Amino acid sequence: MITNLLRNSYATMAVLFITLFALPRNAQAQTEYDLAIAGKTVTSENCNDLSVITGVSGTVSYNPKNKTLTLQDATIDGEMMYAISSDIYGLKINVVGTNSINAKVYGIIFSRPTTIMGEGTLNVAGTTDSGICASGTDLTIDGCTVNAKGVNSGIKGYDGNHGENLVIKNATITAEGKNEASIGNIAAFTMEGCSITEPAGAAFDESLHGVAQGGKLISGKVVIAPSAAPVTEYDLMIAGTNANEKNCGDLSVIDGVSGTVKYDPESKTLTLENAAIDAGEANAILSEIDGLTIKVLGTNNIKADITTINFLKPTTLTGGGTLNVESTYDCAVYVYSTSLTIDGCTVNAKGVDYGIAGSGEGQGDKFIVKNATVTAEGTKKASICDFASFTIEGCAITEPVGAAFDKSLKGVALKGVLVKSKVIIAPVTLYILAIAGTQVSTANCGDLSVIDGVEGKANYDDATKTLTLDNARITISKENHYGIGSGIDGLTIKLIGTNTITSEKGPGMYNRNDCALVFAGNGTLTVNGSTTSSKAINCKGISNRGTVTVKDCTLEVSGGVDGLAAGYWKFDNCNMRVKGNGSKTDLYNGSFGYMWGKKPEFVGCQITAPQGTYWKDFVIDGNTYYSLFGADNKVVTDWVTITNNATGIGTPVANAATVKQGIYTLSGVRLSGELNKLPKGVYIVDGKKVVKQ
Repeated sequence: MITNLLRNSYATMAVLFITLFALPRNAQAQTEYDLAIAGKTVTSENCNDLSVITGVSGTVSYNPKNKTLTLQDATIDGEMMYAISSDIYGLKINVVGTNSINAKVYGIIFSRPTTIMGEGTLNVAGTTDSGICASGTDLTIDGCTVNAKGVNSGIKGYDGNHGENLVIKNATITAEGKNEASIGNIAAFTMEGCSITEPAGAAFDESLHGVAQGGKLISGKVVIAPSAAPVTEYDLMIAGTNANEKNCGDLSVIDGVSGTVKYDPESKTLTLENAAIDAGEANAILSEIDGLTIKVLGTNNIKADITTINFLKPTTLTGGGTLNVESTYDCAVYVYSTSLTIDGCTVNAKGVDYGIAGSGEGQGDKFIVKNATVTAEGTKKASICDFASFTIEGCAITEPVGAAFDKSLKGVALKGVLVKSKVIIAPVTLYILAIAGTQVSTANCGDLSVIDGVEGKANYDDATKTLTLDNARITISKENHYGIGSGIDGLTIKLIGTNTITSEKGPGMYNRNDCALVFAGNGTLTVNGSTTSSKAINCKGISNRGTVTVKDCTLEVSGGVDGLAAGYWKFDNCNMRVKGNGSKTDLYNGSFGYMWGKKPEFVGCQITAPQGTYWKDFVIDGNTYYSLFGADNKVVTDWVTITNNATGIGTPVANAATVKQGIYTLSGVRLSGELNKLPKGVYIVDGKKVVKQ
């Protein structure tokens, strides 16, 4: 075989020499190039249009400056030995469109490094030998399609021992031989961005100098095709299919997805616009993208037979649209050890087991709702649960009435039990007013008894800034929480009947900085601040940072350290009993402690007990304060009584013989017996205030 190949190659070179140099005398004056087309030498005269050569059609031209032979929809065919023969070092054959080359021996032969390139197709055949012959040199095929066919080989070198390096770059090659090898006599073979796809398992065999399979050169069809470029996939699955760089612009191509569904990897935004996703037994949305934003536009319906939406990294749902999420088996929205924020959109989540749920593991599960409308329903287990924290901003739980997040149960609960019915969270106006640890809003202000810890009648009217307590009882046991905390400047607390506020581990009431607060009405109010908290700041009956006026009503206030603490005070025709137990470490804590800047103002009333009290002023850090001291020159820690019209002027003196209908203390306690048998003091007799002397 080697002898025949050598003989053929010698004959080839001899013919090439004759073709290139044995030309007519009248052509010698022209510049000739080491390139022949259909047996005719390319010259400076014909290089611009080689279709003038017999057997050549289409666009065929040669640019000697950049050594480029261009074939554009060209055909070279005829009774020639070689369609293209070259001895040009670095020749580039630029293939445009579809081109066909046929010759008797070789379609293309060259003895210097050559590159076939472009975006077109080159069909080349040698009827008695091979399609392409790289005679002892390199051949590079880059980016184009080449179909090479010959009786002996599709593509061949000299003998595989003379530096025949074949390089295929991102190209499609079909080589087909019969007698010898489809790709043979090659010293080295390199593929970049492509691979042998046919026959399966074929590869270059260096010892055989060609493409082989099972230790034998392949003489049938060999196909080389560009390798599939790696596709960047994102940590986001829609209906069980990964979002990637190819489909992310239109995820509606995924089975079960319709409407506008697209993902922008740069902004990490998944857009749903009037979309429908029916995922069957896959998650409709599964995300591990840290910081994913789902933009909800229009009305969107998402459904699955398992968990419908599954978030493993922090995610925000936003936009002005509506997202309806349903699981026919498990959980509608699952947040696994991460945070979910719903901001400004509407989300309706319904699952057989859960509506919206965290993992219940550790402190990572956080649920935040901002100015949004959320409906969650999980009929078997819980509607909203397994979250370490639940934050609501600009909205409130409106259904069921009285439901709230229970940290111990890690979910929305009502009366100590997780809610399984529909939970509705809706935007509300929030007021700077808290009752039993719950903020007052447009959702609950009409009936504050829906708040855990509130009994009787209580409501707030923001138009008049009036909080009405009508035989109400407010109790809270949480640390650092007030029975009532107000930041409303100009708030009036209207008292009707008998009312009680008790904070076991915090101040009974708190009035914020620079806020004016007025107690009014013909009812009574008992305020009990903590006596057991380890923090002195919590052991106050009423903690005041603004101005408090008590007018025409009756109050009884007590605290473990201070009864009334700080701020400015005015007592206007009222009745009060105040007690603070004082502090072992502070000489000025007591029933009236740390009044700001000036003595409290009294109008139509005064302190009647204990006797001998006075206001002690003191300065701390340049600020003047007043505390109530007693005759013993110590801060008063006993009950202090303020009595309306205590001087007796204009006050009727009771005639004990005529009193028959009932006697009450100022705090509302009914007394038995007759007035003449009671000690001196102020009493309510038949609805009238009476001073017994």
